[in-house]
Amino acid sequence: MHLKNGVNFSDFLRSVKECEGDILFMTEEGDVLNLKSELSKYVFAMIAQNPALIAHATITCKVSDDQKRIQAFLT
Repeated sequence: MHLKNGVNFSDFLRSVKECEGDILFMTEEGDVLNLKSELSKYVFAMIAQNPALIAHATITCKVSDDQKRIQAFLT
């Protein structure tokens, strides 16, 4: 899954916080950020300023029910 264009990243991260399992942000280069981690959220915030990096990254939920919580932000 990919993030939609124009996503409000603050709202997205608030929804991630409500998830039970890990939410992974994976870049095209193979980097993986666990968005449940505070440090990874800061790195994600820096990446989010580059739309090309966001567009080519994928989001994976470790718990299937979590996808429902963040579905509004995904394509």
